[in-house]
Amino acid sequence: MPLRPDLHMVYLIARREFTTRVRSRFFIFGTILFAALLAGYIILQAVVISRVTTTVKVGFSGDAAVLAQPLKAAAAPERVKIDIHQVASAQEGEAQVRDGKLDAAVSGDAASSEVAVQDQLDPTVQATLSALVKQAALNRALKAAGADPGTIEAKVAAADIHLTLLDPNAAERTQRDVVGIFIAALLYVSLLLYGQFVAQGVVEEKANRIVEILLSTVKARHLLFGKVIGIGLVGLLQLTVLGLVALATISRFQVISLPNIGVEAVVGGLLWYVLGFIFYALIFAAAGSMVSRQEDIGQVTGPLSMLVVGTYLAFFWVVANPDNPVAVVLSVIPPFDLVIMPGRMATGDAEVWQVLVSVALTVAAIIGLNILAARIYTNSVLRIGTRVRFSQAWRGVD
Repeated sequence: MPLRPDLHMVYLIARREFTTRVRSRFFIFGTILFAALLAGYIILQAVVISRVTTTVKVGFSGDAAVLAQPLKAAAAPERVKIDIHQVASAQEGEAQVRDGKLDAAVSGDAASSEVAVQDQLDPTVQATLSALVKQAALNRALKAAGADPGTIEAKVAAADIHLTLLDPNAAERTQRDVVGIFIAALLYVSLLLYGQFVAQGVVEEKANRIVEILLSTVKARHLLFGKVIGIGLVGLLQLTVLGLVALATISRFQVISLPNIGVEAVVGGLLWYVLGFIFYALIFAAAGSMVSRQEDIGQVTGPLSMLVVGTYLAFFWVVANPDNPVAVVLSVIPPFDLVIMPGRMATGDAEVWQVLVSVALTVAAIIGLNILAARIYTNSVLRIGTRVRFSQAWRGVD
């Protein structure tokens, strides 16, 4: 079934915008660069940061030397590497600590060791050394009492604590918070970037008079909607690619232990990108139609950019206060919900009714903006020269 003439015209304009921008070097190399940076950041988090170890150089002398290997073995699971050094005496060990060659020098009796440090000792090393000294003292006391230390140690090893999880979802919550912040940041950058692209595209066509040729065959509102849809699809394609790259990298390096968190975040992010882009793109396009030079874009889009920035900054307060009534209200009313709600969905704070209300209000706002933006665009896009004031754009008179 063929499209209606007006819809077919919108389709042609959208296809032109989409194909032109997708084939550009800026889009191709930009997408590859962003994907590489995103994957590299995730790999950095998974491989480098997660494997960072602290190396502590410890010198041993006298009877305390028997603690060296047990200390090295006991500290390994705590991501603390013990670098063992043998020193001739306690004095030599202290001298090496002062010179920075050692972090600590252990000397004296194994059951009552002296530890010399410059100013502080790694907490893990300190706790492990303390436990080993106490164990040595216990073994010595058991032997003096005629008991078999091996039998006692076996009973001690068999004993264990009974672990009660007061917040079993704490790890998942932390992961969701990280993903939520990432999604909010990605949407913030995308809405700001592609909103500017829409405004720049409008001004470019207006400055080189292409818009006059286009409007001889197509209505202004159709040109507006086609441009918004075409550029929006470009952004959606780029976000989809980045989302798939992120999911693939996360799955490969297991940055998030629960895969559904990543999938939910990406799907929710794409949904809110569509709503957010349409919302802001209509405003940016209308604003762009009010000026004739690229140099003047900042005058009309500056307040819009500040609004996006303010919404993103408000997200952090909302995440820190998820149950605050003000936070709930901000997450459901446009334009704040366009960044805050997808972030709250990723963190698991948003309830179903809040999401539905937010979507309904956003759709209603978009319908209203359609009328406003189409009128401003129609009344301004053919005016070349000085900046068109809002009152002029609304009334359509000089």
